[in-house]
Amino acid sequence: MIDWMKYAEIQTLKRKGFKKARVAKMLHINRETVAKYWEKPPDVFETERTKHRARKPDVYKDLIIEWLTKYPDMTAAQIYDWCKERSPLETLDFQKRSFQDYVNSIRKEYGIKKPETSRQYEASDERNPGAQGQVDMGEIYVPTPNGRNKKVFCFAMVLSYSRYKYVLWQEKPFTTETFVIAHIKAFEFFGGRPHEIVYDQDKVLAVSENNGDIIYTAGFQNYLSEVKFSVYLCRGADPESKGLIENVVKFAKHGFAEHRTFENIDSFNEDCIAWLKRTANHDKHGTTYQRPDEVFALEREYLVPVSEYSFATADKESIDYPVRKDNIVLYQGNRYRVPVGTYHHGIRVLMAINEETDEVSITDAITGEIYATHPLCHEKGKLVGRSERAGRDKSKTVTEQEEALKELFDNDELVGPFLDHIHQKKPRYYRDQLGVIKKLFEEWNRDDIIKGLKYCSEKELYSASELKSSIIYLTQEKIDKIKAKKIDSTALPDKYRGDKPDQRSLSVYEDAMNERSAVNG
Repeated sequence: MIDWMKYAEIQTLKRKGFKKARVAKMLHINRETVAKYWEKPPDVFETERTKHRARKPDVYKDLIIEWLTKYPDMTAAQIYDWCKERSPLETLDFQKRSFQDYVNSIRKEYGIKKPETSRQYEASDERNPGAQGQVDMGEIYVPTPNGRNKKVFCFAMVLSYSRYKYVLWQEKPFTTETFVIAHIKAFEFFGGRPHEIVYDQDKVLAVSENNGDIIYTAGFQNYLSEVKFSVYLCRGADPESKGLIENVVKFAKHGFAEHRTFENIDSFNEDCIAWLKRTANHDKHGTTYQRPDEVFALEREYLVPVSEYSFATADKESIDYPVRKDNIVLYQGNRYRVPVGTYHHGIRVLMAINEETDEVSITDAITGEIYATHPLCHEKGKLVGRSERAGRDKSKTVTEQEEALKELFDNDELVGPFLDHIHQKKPRYYRDQLGVIKKLFEEWNRDDIIKGLKYCSEKELYSASELKSSIIYLTQEKIDKIKAKKIDSTALPDKYRGDKPDQRSLSVYEDAMNERSAVNG
């Protein structure tokens, strides 16, 4: 489109009586272009020129169209944040309010309608600084690099006065233990805790409301006894009591997580903390018209300090880590070894820090079994732990080790096929696998190991780690059955079960009362 000066020149030459071809030659433009604007009134030209004028967000226009086409439900706020995240500048050179109009114009131009959803809320009373926080959880499916969707779970806490927020994500539903860990991390993020926290009714924190006398889960009760904040438990279908946190969870799900590609949980949480700093806690709140991070600078002084011991628990009870196929665990930029054969699909471990000895113990996230203990490395990029290959027994051939192992199994008929399958699946690590199986006889009795061997053979599980897991599983199952039997033994004897007490007629009691009155009378 030509500019205003070129349009004015065309109109001037037209008034002077020049033909279109002559005007085109004089202005060095195409004759069709001259014809296009020859009869166009000035007001119409100005309207069209303004419509097509370059706007500052145009540098992101192609991206915005791509995002809206792929995700029609994206909000202008989330698109603004995505532009900010991809910008090399700390702030964009256009404002969020004008950007909303820009996004709406693109929706209109390309016919991209936003799906309509609605939910009713009621305004909450304002609170004093440090008086109250609100907690809730949510879940959402996010895309992964392989094109599939993955469900992730979030914990969110907001301070009611400043609207300052904290959000933590994990790959599994929250348990009482991870719910407590999330509190510890939130209080560490805030630098203290509010006096009261508002919750929805949830099984991870409360067993029963009990008409106001709340019965908490054991883990949450222990944490309350340690940190000592007040709890307000919302009644069912009462979103107004925690309207602030309802909006925060919605904001975290649809403003941050939705449509964001999930690589791993650590990077997802790092990106979320950056989003909190960049957007959720920095932009002016729609109700208070104040920036949460600025108001929080005042509210911080009113928060109740939480002991360092409670903060340290977050490291000792940290979110679990995966064991990689090469039997190492990535932790704080270093690689920690676990015994060869520990890895199997889905295994997760906890990193327990002993501050007195400056050591880290790698424990099974489910059974609590300690796989390895190493000095805590304070550098980066190190491989911690000695290779088992350096200390393994090479004095015997593999065949000799097999025969010795079969003797430990009392030459059970299943041990030969079991070892053959391992040899076929893991030929390079076969000697290491034999060593791990041999160590099992130092930790477990022979009968339990043979039971595990039979279980693995039935389920076609062939590795030293699967054998070890089977032994643990069967042993725990045996313990649970014994406990259940003990509980059952405290019940009424069989001969009394189902019997009903004799029911007497009321006349029997009336006769007895009359006789008593006669004696006393």
